[in-house]
Parts: sequence; structure tokens; C-alpha cells
Amino acid sequence: MSAINNADTPGIRVNLVIPLILLLMIFSICVDNSFNIISPDLVKYFNIDATTVSWQLTLARLIVGIGSIVYAALADSISIRKLLVAGIVLICVGSIIGYIFHFSYTMVVVARVIQSCGLGATETLYLITVAKYLSASEQKKYMGFSTSSFQIATVIGMLTGGFLATFFTWYSLFLLPLFTLVFVPFIWKYMPETSGKKSHVDIIGMILIGCVATTVLLSFSAFSWWVVLAFVISCALFYTYISKCKSAFIDNTFFHNKIFVSVLIITLLSYAVESAYAFNVFGFMLTSAYSALLDKVSMFFIPACLCAAVVGSLSGKIGQHFSSKQCIYAALILMTVSVLGSILLLGHPIEFFAITLVIFLSSFALLYAPLIDTSLQDMAENKLGTALGFYNLFLSIAMSIGYSYSSFFIDRRYLMLSIGSTPIIQHYNAVLLACGALGVIAIIFFGLVVAPKMRKA
Repeated sequence: MSAINNADTPGIRVNLVIPLILLLMIFSICVDNSFNIISPDLVKYFNIDATTVSWQLTLARLIVGIGSIVYAALADSISIRKLLVAGIVLICVGSIIGYIFHFSYTMVVVARVIQSCGLGATETLYLITVAKYLSASEQKKYMGFSTSSFQIATVIGMLTGGFLATFFTWYSLFLLPLFTLVFVPFIWKYMPETSGKKSHVDIIGMILIGCVATTVLLSFSAFSWWVVLAFVISCALFYTYISKCKSAFIDNTFFHNKIFVSVLIITLLSYAVESAYAFNVFGFMLTSAYSALLDKVSMFFIPACLCAAVVGSLSGKIGQHFSSKQCIYAALILMTVSVLGSILLLGHPIEFFAITLVIFLSSFALLYAPLIDTSLQDMAENKLGTALGFYNLFLSIAMSIGYSYSSFFIDRRYLMLSIGSTPIIQHYNAVLLACGALGVIAIIFFGLVVAPKMRKA
């Protein structure tokens, strides 16, 4: 598919359409992130534990990851215009259900799942539109906008969630996505109606990978040997399916690529730590140990996400002076130190956590590009797209696991680390230690398994 380098290409006004979809993507990320910070309020509102509350995050993140692959496959045969409008409809339907039935947590989870089916469209379709209609040089520029926009949208989303939950009601967040309807007439008018070859969406493969992820998540909230058995069976079925089915969205040869599999494990460990600390433990910890309101907690994400955006924008220049191995080592160490360092800071002035969050999120801005580059170093060129799609899906699964993993420890109030002046501080020190342990494992695994396989750069 060749790029079209013309702002007035017949059928599409690039200078209008690309910013329009970028704006829709930013708004969608804001919506998704606004729900990340309200977990402490949901615990109180529904009188349930953090593990149960985490399901509105874990399932939403999982659906977004699976949805990104589905929309990418559908974009070959269905016009981007129709897919974007369908995504907006799903976002709004889920939001209306969530607002009307906000008194039922089960319905809130259902609403978030439907909403996330639509949210998964925007980022994927933005990247596809950029790749389809822009030249290679312009693609890099607009891909860069995507990375920076993610950090900015995270800030806005966290602030929105914090302020609405504090000064209005948490379920008022379900009204925000209705503003996406404003985009529909513009998308319908300026996006071309194009169609291509008939594409195949591997529904069975998606269901099986969803079963694998769900059984992992269930092991934290409702562990039993039946869950373990279900996990083993779902893994066996998934591997058998991708080994036998030629039309599977990924084939088993990917799992013969040792560097790719090794990086997936690092991704699982590191991004589970990101979602655990920044998007789950952080809010619970500050609201419990400092009695901070969510609007104040959300303010901590302003400097952190802005610094992460700067680091992300400079990642290319950083890569010119340091190897991928050095960048990954530095990112993993900074990530782990910021989590474990929080143990020593808990109980001291709350402002210290603004510093830890800056270091923490900036480390992931440094980690993303070299980790992907390393995962693809031995990948065949004709499999790069599939590998990237599966990598991003796995990243979503990793973040879902992080929510469940950390919520499991938050609910175990008897777990304490004898550092701190009060029981609540000692408990969250134990939670931080559990999260930081994943970072330590990631560093050791990278040093022993991944680093020796990396090409010198």
C-alpha cells in the first residue's frame, strides 16, 4: 500500500483528516485513562475490594488490545470511515449503559467492555490512516505526534477523572465520551468511502488468547486449581490452534524466535509494574496513607507525563549515543528504584511522590522503542506487522495482569513490611515491595537471558 503525499489527494483532505483522527485518538485515550484513577472511589461506592474493582480496568485494557488487531484486519476490507463511526457508536452505547446502570458494578464492567470495543479503534485506525495516505517522512512526524499525544492525553485523562470524581460523581465520567458524537459528521464528510480485498478476522484465535489472559487474571482474584487447569487447557488449545490453522492471526513460528519470546517476558514483567504502580497502587496509597483526594493525586501526573513526553520525543537522539541494551538496562533500573524507593518515602511529605512518578513514567518512555527494536531484530520482514500487533496485544495483557496483581496485594491487609510508623504505611510498603520484586526479576532476566542475545549497537 503506497503512501500518498498530497494534502489535496482526491477523496481525502489529509491536512484536515489526519489531525481530526489524532484529536479523536487523544480524546479516546483521555476517556480510558480517566477511569484508571477512580478505583478508590469505586471501592467505597460499591463496598467491594480492590481486586473486584480492578476488573473494570483489566477487561477494558484486554479488550482494547484485542480490538486493535481486529480493527487492523477489518481496515483492509471495510472503509476507515465506517470503522471509526462504528467505534464511536460503541463508545457511546457503553457510556450510556454505564451512566444509567451505575448502581450495579456488574453493569459498570459490561459498560466498560462495550466502551473499550470502540476505544480500541481510534489509535489503530489513526496509525493505519497515516501509513496509507502519508509519505515515509511525514509518517515519522505523525507517528511521533502519536507518542507525545499519548502522554498528554494521559495527563488530561487523569486530571479529568480526579476532578470529576472529587467535585461531582465518578459516574459522571460516562457522560464525557458522548462528545465523540461531534466527530461523526466530519469523519463522514471528509473520510473517503474505500473498500479493498476481503480480510479475515481470526475470531477463534482472539477468543483463545482472551481465555488465556482471563484465566491468568482470575488466578489473582479467585485462585483455585480449576483456574490453573483452565489456564493450562487454554494455553494448549491456543498453541495447537496456531500450529494447525494457516489463517491464525499469529503462527507458532513466532514462539520459536527466542529473542522475541524473551522480550515478551520482559514486556510482561515491566508493563505489569507500570500499571500496578502508576495506575493502581499510586492512587490507593496516597488516598489511604495521606487522605489525599483524587483531584490532588491526579495533579502528580502532570509533571510526570510531561517529562515522559519529553523523554519519548528525545528517544531518537538518546539512541544515537547509547545502545538499546544500555537504554533498556537504565529504564528497568530506574523503574525498579522508583518503586522500591517509595518504601523509604512513604510517611514523609507527599510531594516526594511527584519525583518518584516522574522517574517512573520517564523510564517507560525510554524503554518502549529499544524494547520493540530488540524484539524484532531476528524477525522476518514479512512478519513485522503481525509481530508488532501481537506485541501491542501482549502489552495490553501485561497491563491487565498488573492491575490484578497489585489489587491482590492491596486487599491483603495483613501483609506488612516493618518499615513505617502506622499499619497502613507498613501495608503499602509491602505492596510496593511486591511490585518492585517484578522489576528486580525483569532486570535479572534481561541480564541473563536477553542481553547476551542482543546485537551490538
